[in-house]
Amino acid sequence: MSSESDLAALIAAIYEAGMDFSLWPYVLGRIATAFNAHSAGIAGQGRTLSECWGFSSAIDPEVEKKYIDYYHSVNPVWQRASSTPVGTVQTDTMVVPRRELKRTEFFNDFLVPHQVESMLNAVVLVEEGRQTVVAVRRNPQFETDDVRLYKLLAPHLQRAVQINIKLARAELSHNASVATLNHLDDGILFVDKDANVRFANQSAEGLFKNGDLRLRKGRLHADSAGERAALHAAISQSVNGLIQERPTDLVCLRRQGRSPLSLLIAPLPLENSFQLVPSQPMAVIFVKDPDRLSKPTAVQLREKFRMTPAEAGFALEISKGDGIQATADRLSISMGTARTHLSRIFDKTGTRRQAELVRVLLSVKGAAS
Repeated sequence: MSSESDLAALIAAIYEAGMDFSLWPYVLGRIATAFNAHSAGIAGQGRTLSECWGFSSAIDPEVEKKYIDYYHSVNPVWQRASSTPVGTVQTDTMVVPRRELKRTEFFNDFLVPHQVESMLNAVVLVEEGRQTVVAVRRNPQFETDDVRLYKLLAPHLQRAVQINIKLARAELSHNASVATLNHLDDGILFVDKDANVRFANQSAEGLFKNGDLRLRKGRLHADSAGERAALHAAISQSVNGLIQERPTDLVCLRRQGRSPLSLLIAPLPLENSFQLVPSQPMAVIFVKDPDRLSKPTAVQLREKFRMTPAEAGFALEISKGDGIQATADRLSISMGTARTHLSRIFDKTGTRRQAELVRVLLSVKGAAS
């Protein structure tokens, strides 16, 4: 390599391939040029055919396939170097003496026909008994200076492959998580401290489309000033970690002629953000539409929680999520009686707050009785 600037440019290209796997063929070509080599390649090597893969610059894919299908299994360099630790840089003659290598089927029937006299390998990943190597191939043999230069590049190649893997796993996690969240009946929202929606699953998108949930310039909105203030305050407190003694909060958004939406708000731990959102504090909102839910019956609540008929009736009304006063008004009972029912229901369901209670009650699946 002619200069330090050339080396720096090659290292930069290696990291670009780490961020974008599709750039590896271009980077391999640059590596081959830097070593005056015929080709360079990246390959996964394992004991079984299914564990092997690879591609190279300046080599026909059919040649790669022929190597994987047969010659990998008779490659004496791989056989002796299969347990080589990550970070190792070595030529073929460091593993198999030149005189011995020249007598092998691999050398005479595969390397020689493709004008490869020598190989320089860097082990960039070892995972579950499989190696990933970046190899440079050329004629004539590699010299000491070539090995020294490749040892400078090897840590960067290793890091680039690690980045490839992390990004690939993140993408898989993202895709799986989105698919899972989109199968839920509940609306799911991820919001920042200012109530800006960063993610909405399909159920939540449906609520936005039919007007049950509202956005204003990307921010979760409510028509009532009081409900809007309560919603934004609960989100801010949750994101900022101010809801410590009560990890969730419940806000109800009333709708004309229908049961109100129940919005259960909780902090979203960064490690559970499914790679869907930027690494910043978030809240998750579970949106329940009582009109879409399969509601439990009074009989089910009595059997499951040993409630009295009056308590079961009260529980069904309080599960609509609009509070104790509205429930008392619908049942035409006093606030004192309502509080007594609620206290006993708390005891029987093992809950302490209305948000917890609503969640527990709505988890009881409705059925004909």
